[in-house]
Amino acid sequence: MRAQKSFASISDCKDIVQCAFSLNDFEVEVFRAASKHGPVRADELADGMGRDRSTVYRALQKLMSCGMVHRDTRSLEKGGYYHVYEAIDMGILRSKLEQCVDDWNRRMHDALARFEDQL
Repeated sequence: MRAQKSFASISDCKDIVQCAFSLNDFEVEVFRAASKHGPVRADELADGMGRDRSTVYRALQKLMSCGMVHRDTRSLEKGGYYHVYEAIDMGILRSKLEQCVDDWNRRMHDALARFEDQL
């Protein structure tokens, strides 16, 4: 897995997502897979990706903490429950990224306004 992106290495939308949410390549891959499958269990997603369930589960946990994936609990008929994961809509993700970029831009302008005082 590749290390997270830095500001200087951004060249496409995937890089923006990685930089904004501190994600690695695999976590973005899990998001893409979840986006294609709709509500899906972690083990089903792992099987479809040919990866270990625990590895996919950890990526889903990171994506949940970023607000890119939601988890829903479903009940089994004979008792018990399971979780399904669903990626947020791409339009919502774009709005979140635009907000991140706007926030970053504001912080950079604020820091530059104090440049002479702080350097």
